[in-house]
Amino acid sequence: IEPLVALARDGTAVQKENAAAALWDLSFNNADNQVAIARAGGIEPLVALVRDGTNAQKEKAAGALRNLAVNNADNKVAAADAGGIEPLVALVRDGTAAQKQEAAGALWNLAFDNADNQVAIANAGGIEPLVALVCDGTAAQKERAAGALANLAANADNQVAIANAGGIEPLVALVRDGTAA
Repeated sequence: IEPLVALARDGTAVQKENAAAALWDLSFNNADNQVAIARAGGIEPLVALVRDGTNAQKEKAAGALRNLAVNNADNKVAAADAGGIEPLVALVRDGTAAQKQEAAGALWNLAFDNADNQVAIANAGGIEPLVALVCDGTAAQKERAAGALANLAANADNQVAIANAGGIEPLVALVRDGTAA
């Protein structure tokens, strides 16, 4: 894992992309690897790739951050402390289709059972682009954006913000009609 983290941080463009993809895969449903990646310093270079990487690097790094946050409270805090929330919100708002999907999934997991991240995502302007994805996204984007909004709604102020952003009607429609997928 350490060599992959080093490549994600200091490699060539292709090496960074491939390292982020490998970390994404290694962190999928593997708590030991989630811990090992964080201990090896992997979260900071992934956040840097989400913020400043190529399109492919951004997608893969967002996917890795999504997986690293699953059922791992320490990684949720570390991703936020590394400045990961703002660039993930930016990807949900302005990214490619794949970036929006992975970033929405990352925000979904970062917001789960973490009150500080729920506030930080809202303060970073995350609610409006998540509502937009529920309205106009692909089936997978809608699923992940709705999950993120569900976790954000654990906060009373976020409930009001979601309603004010027009989120109730598209969420009700999604419950009623589902998606084509």
